[in-house]
This record gives sequence, structure tokens and C-alpha cells, in this order.
Amino acid sequence: MPFSSTSDIRDEQLNPSTLHQLHEQGEHYRYALEAAGVGTWDWNMLRQTIHWDGLCQELFGFPNESTVTYTEVIRHIHPDDHVLLRQAIRAAIQSPHNRTCDVQFRTIIDGKQRWLDGKGKAYFDEENRLYRFAGIVRDVTEEVYTRHILQDNASIFTSITQAVPVALWMSDQQGYTTYTSKKWADWTGRDLDSHLGLGWLDAIVMEDREQAARVFQGDFQARRPHRSEFRIKHLDGSIRWVDCSGNPHYDSNGIFKGYVGAVLDITDRVITQQKLEISQDHFYNLIWQAPFAIGLYVTEDIRIEMANDALLRMWSKDSSVIGKKLGDALPELKGQPFEAILKEVYRTGIPYETQEERAELYDGDRLRPYWFKFTYKPLKNERGEVWSILHMAVDITERVLARQKIADAEANLRLAIDTAELGTWHLDLRDRTLSLSDRISDWLGMEPVSNLESILLRIHRKDLEHVGTSLNRAIEAGYSEPCNEEFTIVHRTTGQQRIVHAQARTLMDEDGVAYALTGTAQDITNQKLVKQELERLVQQRTEALRLSNLELEHSNENLRQFAFVASHDLQEPLRKIQSFITLLYNSDAKQLSSKGVSTLDRIHASASRMSTLISDLLVFSSLTQKEIPMTEVSLSKLVGEVLEDLEESIRQANVQLDVGPLPIVWGNASQLKQLLQNFLTNALKFGASDRINHIRISGSEAAEEAPETFNGFVRRYHWIEISDSGIGFEPTYQDRIFQMFQRLHSKEKYEGTGIGLAVCRKVAENHQGSITVSSIPDQGTTFRVNLPATPPLPMS
Repeated sequence: MPFSSTSDIRDEQLNPSTLHQLHEQGEHYRYALEAAGVGTWDWNMLRQTIHWDGLCQELFGFPNESTVTYTEVIRHIHPDDHVLLRQAIRAAIQSPHNRTCDVQFRTIIDGKQRWLDGKGKAYFDEENRLYRFAGIVRDVTEEVYTRHILQDNASIFTSITQAVPVALWMSDQQGYTTYTSKKWADWTGRDLDSHLGLGWLDAIVMEDREQAARVFQGDFQARRPHRSEFRIKHLDGSIRWVDCSGNPHYDSNGIFKGYVGAVLDITDRVITQQKLEISQDHFYNLIWQAPFAIGLYVTEDIRIEMANDALLRMWSKDSSVIGKKLGDALPELKGQPFEAILKEVYRTGIPYETQEERAELYDGDRLRPYWFKFTYKPLKNERGEVWSILHMAVDITERVLARQKIADAEANLRLAIDTAELGTWHLDLRDRTLSLSDRISDWLGMEPVSNLESILLRIHRKDLEHVGTSLNRAIEAGYSEPCNEEFTIVHRTTGQQRIVHAQARTLMDEDGVAYALTGTAQDITNQKLVKQELERLVQQRTEALRLSNLELEHSNENLRQFAFVASHDLQEPLRKIQSFITLLYNSDAKQLSSKGVSTLDRIHASASRMSTLISDLLVFSSLTQKEIPMTEVSLSKLVGEVLEDLEESIRQANVQLDVGPLPIVWGNASQLKQLLQNFLTNALKFGASDRINHIRISGSEAAEEAPETFNGFVRRYHWIEISDSGIGFEPTYQDRIFQMFQRLHSKEKYEGTGIGLAVCRKVAENHQGSITVSSIPDQGTTFRVNLPATPPLPMS
């Protein structure tokens, strides 16, 4: 058990009585933890094994396994909680003051999710080495779900109170208001708190206030449902009628807790009621004398209560239809939408209005189309219930037909104006004759008036089927789908072919039957030839661009070789400059003034910086090779070599170094060594001067990693982290630090060329990997590099 262990008792001999007491105490603790639903665990950091009790075994899905590895445990943790759990453990381990962690996370066992609350503490020996991490865990699934349900219910209640068109209120056992929703504040213009207690009475107009208070007080004392109507006044002076209702509320023990109720805005209903308080005779007289059609329907069955002479004439009916259901009185309306619309208005109380609607009605003994502008307006009683529907309609058939004819003429005119060198044609569907303009007659070698079949023979056989289909579709669809086709025509005598673009519209008679197609045609043969030539030129330019790219790549390769040679040649004069300065300093330093010596030092420093810059450029240039040899590389071995190279720098710095187990990756050893050396040099350079710089190198284990995708390559990846506790930097510079020659500090304060981290990014890219960085000013920086564990796999 993590709270007691015989190994913790040193240099002390316990008698049997003491051992018995310790055993009883341990049993007491164990029973107490079990009763509280708390499991215990003990993580041996040296062996990387976890010892736990039976409850922990059950919570993590390892029945009858008292000892497991950390890698086995992490597989049962919800993937979304891996980072959270690791951060909590790392914080407890790395914190110099608070060694504990407290975190909630989820486990997944056989597809079932469970929430756990874990608490633990890290233990270190006298040499500050972590050897143990122990604690407890508790199943809090029900608590988490309950909390979520409570939060959801609270959110739902708030949403409901804001969405419903009523104001909600509650009172306590004394009748004082304890809650009003925001809708009440919107209606009154006053702050919500001002309505609590008896403050809600102040919003009622003075004439209604005493009556409203008396009715509520009477209902409250009798503990009966409350209902009242009164007027309230907004701060801006506007008046609103409301219907206030409420019911007594009792708790589960039957104890009276107060009232719960709602306030409904009934202003529209009251105004409507006031407007409808005219006499029925006067109302009917207005309807009968109206110059347009008016009807009145009652009941959910839409029964005709009244229809004036104009409406009866519109229906071609007499007064015998009054009192009948609309469907029985006008059976011709079956399949038309009007009865369904009326029932919907009656059910919802929402009026329906249209500026133009088509209806099929009898004209004598035959049905014909009519167009109407009409309104279905629901009439409501004092309770806001629909008791009838007022129907007002105007016959606009002649206007619609006239507009359709004008639209047909305007469509033909627009077709002729919008295009150049057009031909026109008109197909009479009744006698199947086609009238052609002179231009189209010349294209086809046909007479100006021909039958449809002879014209179809002049359409190329590859286009004949889709042209016929398009014509039939336009005829069937009417106005809704005009004809628009491109096809090839052939001259009757010369055989000359032309590609034409034809457009047409369907003309409908007053019965809605298509009687003609009229349209235009344009010769687009030259346009098609130009388009083909453009496509050929585009293909030609594309090929030229490809060749230019090849030449550019060759040129870039020559430039890289030139830069490499030039950089080597620059090193020789720099070495001579440095040698001459050294000779001059050794031989003539005593004769030089202090200013001269300072000048020599500055020249020597500048030459050294230039030499370093050229060397770094050579390194970066060498990384641009397209093909680099790859093999398995031990990062532990490479880190050892780098630490040996930097031994003197590490000795001189105030550094505490911690190197953990590192994975084997797939890569180029030389480039990866350069990457590690640059990161470590960076960590040494930017260490804080007033404290020990903790540098930690850690990596992933193969058992923890799963296949991932980086830069389009699917493979297994490992990671390595280099962390320090140095000066850090602001997060806004995360991208800038990887750019060439970018420095966050002056070269006088921190030496360097600004190329090192650019080299690191280039190495990662060469390995199809990635680099991320996180930093906090004056707290340190962590670089994380993802590197492939295997050669690339094919994309699935």
C-alpha cells in the first residue's frame, strides 16, 4: 500500500504487539479507502512498473493484475486525455515546491468510457532523484455526468426563458416576487431587480394597479390558480395589454413554496377584439356591398359561413353553397392547395397572403385557369382563438395573361439585342411548321418556311438525339425550362457544316398548353475554332513552362555549386587576415596605442564572425541535397558524441544536465548530429545567468507511438525533446527563430550567426519530420522534433 511499507522502517526492531497494531491500522485504512470507493497505486519509477490494489485494477481494466507497466496503462487512457495526464505528471515531477498532481481523466475499457479523479505525489531521494510516484484514484463518472446534466438543464432553462414569447415569474411563500425573466424587463424598460418583492406593481398603469393587486392577493390567500388581465407601461410611455397567470407550487413533501406563473402579451388580441366590436349586421353589410370577392369560413372543416355576390360569381356558384364544407361546395378544388392553406391558417392563426396565385375554376361547364390576388386572415375571439377566416380576393387573370404576352415579346427582343448576327426561328407546334429568317435559311439551304421533319434532317446525326430531347423537354416544362443547345448543322446542297448556339422559349395559350417555340440561333463556328487554338496555345505554353522549370532547376544547381566553391575560396583570405593580425599583435602590440590594440581586436572578432558565418552557410548549403543516405540511427549514441564535443562548454556553464532514454530513428547520422549540437549549443548559450540552467533531453519509446502522417508520409514517428530553463522568449517569435539570419538579441550580447535553428528545421524537413517549440520568457524553452522510426510506407 502506498501509505505504509515495511521497507520504509529502517534501523528499528518492532515487537509483535507493534506489528499487530500496524497491521490493524493498515487494515483500517484499507477498509476506509474501499468504503469511500478510493483505489491506491504505487508507480516505481526505476522499474517503470505500477503496483495497485484491486479497485485500481478494475478501474483501469486489469483484473487480477496487481503489477503492470506504465505503457500498458496508458493504452487504456482516453486518447484526448494523454497530453493532459502527462502534463500533470510532468508538472508534479518538475516542480521544486509542489510535488503533487490532481487531474481528472477518462479510461476506455471494452468501449466503455469512465471518468477518474487521480491524485498523486512524486518522491525523490537524498540526491534529488525521482524513484517513486504514488497516490489514489476515484471513480467520478456519475459525478461528472450529473454535473454535465445540471449544466445542460441550467442552459436549457435559460434558453427557454429567452426563447418563449412570455415572461416567467415566481414568488415565495409570502407572495413576494423572487424571479422575473428578461422578457418582463423588455416590456417595462426597467431593471429586473426593481420588479422583485412588490416592485412589479409599479409597472402596471395606475388605473389597473389596485385591481391587479387585489385579484392576485385573493388567489394567493386561497391557494388557487391565478388569472388576470391588465395594462403595463414602458418607461418610454408605450402601453401593453398582458394576461398574467400562475399556479401554487408545492415541494415533494407537500409544503407550499409559492407561485410559478407566466405573463402573455395580448395587446394584438385586445386591439383586434376592440376593432371587431362593431355590430354583426354592419359587418355583413360591408361584406355584401364590397366591390371585390369576400367570404367567411368557420370550423376546422372550413365551412362556408358567408360569401358575397362577387365571390359567388367568381366560383360560378349560387347561395346554395353557404353552410357547406368548401370541399363539398367546390369539388373542382380537389388537388389544389387552397383548402390545405385554409386549414393551416385556422390551426396556427397565421394569415396567408399572395399577390398572384393560379386556380382552376369553372367557366360555364369547363375548367380554365384564373389568377387571383387574395388574403386569408384569421379572426380571433377574446381568448385569442381563431373562430373564422376572412377571405378577400381580386381577379387579376387579364393582367397576368397580358403580362405573359408582353414577357414573350420582351424575351424575343432581348435575345435579338443581346447577340450579334443572330438568326430567328419560330416553330408552330400545331401544324409543325418552322419559319426561318433569311440568315438561317442561307445556313441550311432551305426555304423560309419548312416542315419540322425536313429541318431535323439538316442537324448532324451526332447531335440529333440531344436536340430532340431538349425540344421535348422545353415543350413539356413550358415557361420553367427554356431551350438552350449547341449543335452542328449541314447545308442541304454544299454540305458545309456550322456550329450554332440555339435558344428558344415556349409560348403558352390561356389554358396553359404550349402552342409554339420561338427563338434565335448564332453561328459560333469561329468561336469554337478560336477556343481550340487557345487550348493548343495553352498546351504549348505549358510545355514551354515545364522546360523553363527544368532550366531553372539546372541553374539553381549551378548556383549552389558556385556558392559552395565561393564560400571555400573566401575562407582562405580570412585565415590569412586572422594570421596577419595574430603576427601583428605578437610583434608590434607593445608599440601600438590602446586604441590600435582595440582596433586589432575588433578586426579579429569580425573576421572570426565572418569565418563562422561562411562555415554555417556551407553547412546549410550541404543540407539542400535532394538525396541523402538514410539508415537506423541511435539518438542516444549521437547525444553522447555531441556532449563529448561540448564538454568544455558544459563544464564552464552553470548547467544541470539530465539525459533520458532516447529512441532509434530512421535518418542521416551526420545531419541529425548537427541538429542535436545546434539545439544543445542554443540551450547553453541562452541559459539564465542568475540560476542553474536545467537542460533535459528526453524521447519517446517505440511502444507508445502509433502510425502518423507528416508532410504526406505515413509511418511510425518518434520524438525527442530538448528543454532548458533559460531566458526563453515571447510566443510571437515561434516562427521567426527558424528563419535565416534572424536574431532576437544583439550579437554583442549573444554570439551567433542566426543560422543554427534554420539548419535544424532544414534537417527535420529532409527527414520528412517536423519541429515545434514552446517557450515562456525567463522560464525556459522546449524544442520537440518528430523523426521517422521507419522508412516511408505507401499511402493507403
